[in-house]
Amino acid sequence: MTDKFHRAFGCYGIIGDQKTLVVIKKHGGPYINRFDLPGGSLEDGESLNHTVMREVNEETGLVVQD
Repeated sequence: MTDKFHRAFGCYGIIGDQKTLVVIKKHGGPYINRFDLPGGSLEDGESLNHTVMREVNEETGLVVQD
C-alpha cells in the first residue's frame, strides 16, 4: 500500500497592533465563511518575503513596506 501525502507551504502576514488584527474572510474552498490571516502559497522561484508582500496586497489591497 502506498501512502499519499499532500504538502503545502504557505506564508502569512500578521498585521495589527494591541487592539486590532487584519484578517480576511474566506469566500471559497473548505474554509468558506471563516476568517484567516492574509497569505498563501509560494509561486515558483518566489522568496518568502515577496510571497507575503504579494499575498497581503492581493487579498487586502494593503502595500507592505520593508
